[in-house]
Amino acid sequence: MKEPILVKLKMKKRYKSILAILGILILTILVVGIIYLFYDKVLNVPVEVNGVLSINYVDGKKINTDSKKTIKFSVTNESDNVAYYYLSFNNINGKGSYSLNYNDSVIMEGSLDEENTSTNYISLDAKETKDYILKVNADNKIKGNINVEIPSGTIFTFADTILKNTPPVNNSITKVGEEAATKDEGLIKSSDDLGISYYYRGNVVNNYVNFADKTWRIVRINGDGTTRLVLDDAINDVGSYYTDEDESFEFKNVSMSSFLSDWFQNNLKEKEKYIANTKFCSDIVKDNANNYIAYTRIMTNKIPTLNCLGELFSSNIGLLTIDEVILAGASPINSNNSFYLYNSSLNEPWYTMSGAKGNDKNIYMFMIGTNGSVVTNVEGNLYRKVRPVINLIKNIEVSGDGTKTNPYTIIE
Repeated sequence: MKEPILVKLKMKKRYKSILAILGILILTILVVGIIYLFYDKVLNVPVEVNGVLSINYVDGKKINTDSKKTIKFSVTNESDNVAYYYLSFNNINGKGSYSLNYNDSVIMEGSLDEENTSTNYISLDAKETKDYILKVNADNKIKGNINVEIPSGTIFTFADTILKNTPPVNNSITKVGEEAATKDEGLIKSSDDLGISYYYRGNVVNNYVNFADKTWRIVRINGDGTTRLVLDDAINDVGSYYTDEDESFEFKNVSMSSFLSDWFQNNLKEKEKYIANTKFCSDIVKDNANNYIAYTRIMTNKIPTLNCLGELFSSNIGLLTIDEVILAGASPINSNNSFYLYNSSLNEPWYTMSGAKGNDKNIYMFMIGTNGSVVTNVEGNLYRKVRPVINLIKNIEVSGDGTKTNPYTIIE
């Protein structure tokens, strides 16, 4: 009687062992499968080394879309020096446009076809890694691929030339924010939202640029290495900052934005490849007491800054902030007809991009008066002078020394 029971126990034990083995086998297969999937995914991400750059093509290199495509990639500079690269578009078939994005901001954009085959140069600091998103929009259908390339030869930027000709200093001679700068104080080191910046201050005589048959003045080297220029004179037509039809006072929504855009198309379109799509500051922000913070910052506390306390946006044209004007040498207290932004030919105040005071229906913009003073009592819906601001790309070579008789000029 006991033998059948022993047999049954042995069979049950064997059955449990078989089930355990099968369970282990299934689990092993699952783990191996997951590892394989992950391994295969990693292997399918093309990681390349090009000189000092390591490039991770997260979404591959191919462009193939009849509408929109997004391609993610990252670039690492393995060297101890600043490195430059550009994005080449190879074997392009079709037409469309692209925008290159970093940190949710467009840093470069342009058309995409068989003739437009590369971007401008992009810089990376030593040991820096940046993650990019390339957005492609097809007109109909577009095919091709991308590749990160290192330019041949030595890259010498406009900023390099400026810094060589005018070695920067760490501090101004006069007190920024209070005193007017009436003498040439040169190039002063500072910082902005994008990195290390250098601004001109006072009665500067070597920041002239001849570009697009117009005379400009260099305001500063931006933190991303581009060079900010303001028109030395003003646009022939006067403009208003906003009209009754504008939905808000933010720069992208006001009539001044379309006014400058039209002027850009009519006057700078042919030189567009030299103009960066970079950061401007829409300085229209109120505090908890419903006061514009730019007024408190400049008129009360007298602490101008190159860091945007409003809204940063990307554009190829804009205006100066009141902070940039103060840093250039203006005073919130006194007039100044001896700094480089003063122009005796201007017979009306000219607009900045900073709000001084107002309410939900009217805003008084900071303007600069005919005597170089800071003006806060003119409504932004009135027509006044406009001095456009653009930023030149990094990878350009120039001739000249920046003086009025020998201005910096792009070598094309």
